[in-house]
Amino acid sequence: MPDELFSVTDVKNLTEAPSRDDGVQSPTAEPVKQKQDPEFLAVKSTFTPSRGDMGGGFCIIFEGKTGKTVFQILWLAKPYANGQVPEAGRDWRSFVKSLPSLGPLDKEWSEKLQSDLKGIFTLEEKKKLYGNYTKAKIRQLESIFRRTFETTAQCVFTATTEAEPVGRNELERAKIIKPLPPSPEQLAKMKREQEEKEKAEQEEREREEAKKEGNFEGTVIKCSPVVDPVKGKASSEIVPGDIIGVKIEGEGTSALVNKYLIENNIEPFFPVDEIREMQGKKFIYVKISDEIRGYVNITKDIKMQVKEQAGSEQPKKNVSFLGDLFFFGLLGIALVALLFVIRYFFL
Repeated sequence: MPDELFSVTDVKNLTEAPSRDDGVQSPTAEPVKQKQDPEFLAVKSTFTPSRGDMGGGFCIIFEGKTGKTVFQILWLAKPYANGQVPEAGRDWRSFVKSLPSLGPLDKEWSEKLQSDLKGIFTLEEKKKLYGNYTKAKIRQLESIFRRTFETTAQCVFTATTEAEPVGRNELERAKIIKPLPPSPEQLAKMKREQEEKEKAEQEEREREEAKKEGNFEGTVIKCSPVVDPVKGKASSEIVPGDIIGVKIEGEGTSALVNKYLIENNIEPFFPVDEIREMQGKKFIYVKISDEIRGYVNITKDIKMQVKEQAGSEQPKKNVSFLGDLFFFGLLGIALVALLFVIRYFFL
């Protein structure tokens, strides 16, 4: 992270980001426990002169696990503008924005104190602080800041220091850090959502195309063909009147139709009502009811399951004749047996 001082312009741009909304508060006696621990910690401090004409403040934000600094600013003003001391207990964005009110930046002295600050705030010290930023620990750190700055500036300071946990989303919104690349799981989820969105858009386009022509004023729902590669009929040979098997897709009316068919144990076979070709696409319409039609978008020639074909006559067996023949045969055998019994006993 940068060791350079941020300019006033940088500070203004930074603090124009949306206000925090994660409900994180600064710690008092013990670290604040969050449902999801913030990954970063902001340390804010002001140092004002007990005597002398220098005063300032700094804010450092670092990643807790690595100690890597992602943002820092140290502002020391000389001459110091009395009465303009920012409160270290304010949220880090408001605190940073208020630092220029201390007075004109003294770049030379600010760079000297920033060098001291870098020596105090090593990676290891920052990681330790992130794991235990109690009030006692903050006061101890505050004392080190004050004594080190007093030695360099030859000036007696009064210091106030606070720590504030900061979430990753907040720093991303402030454009201090870049968003993490999505995980494989997130990428897979995004891909699924995109595919579902494209599928829904495609179905909507097909639905609109299906409604463009014809005088049907009822509801049109999407269907998919039931493929029968053995006994099926080629989709190119399907004609109005054929009864084909379909699968009804989608929600709303489609779901209600599916529910009705299941509850009444009805197979989804419907007569072909119309076949149309539009913009290089073939639509086969089936009549589900007087008010509902289904459409199948055929993109290639496939064998579709057909229950009955238009104009075909199913051969019927003459079960009545065969039944009569069998009955009279049995009756003849019974009469012969009866005559045999009469002859045996009475003649």
